[in-house]
Amino acid sequence: MMVRSGALTASGTRRLSPVPWNQDGCHGFDVQVCEDVPTLDEGMIRRALLRSSLVCEDVAGLSRTINRQLWQIGYVAAVWSDPVDRSVVVEVSMSRC
Repeated sequence: MMVRSGALTASGTRRLSPVPWNQDGCHGFDVQVCEDVPTLDEGMIRRALLRSSLVCEDVAGLSRTINRQLWQIGYVAAVWSDPVDRSVVVEVSMSRC
């Protein structure tokens, strides 16, 4: 089940529930979707992120793996990681302009 914050954050994104990912020293990654992403697509996006989390073993390949899954449904993601605290944030937006 997805948990949403309801309101947009300061950067114009909505926060979705984290995706579990116990690889490369991380316990999961936070997910944000830009305001241009319809709420109806959030379930489809979450399933793509879950598929990506099952096959990727390190942070270095996570962006490529996630974008490969999201491109098929019309989205792209930016992936940021902090090597100090091992946090990972994925921001999803529309890919085709």
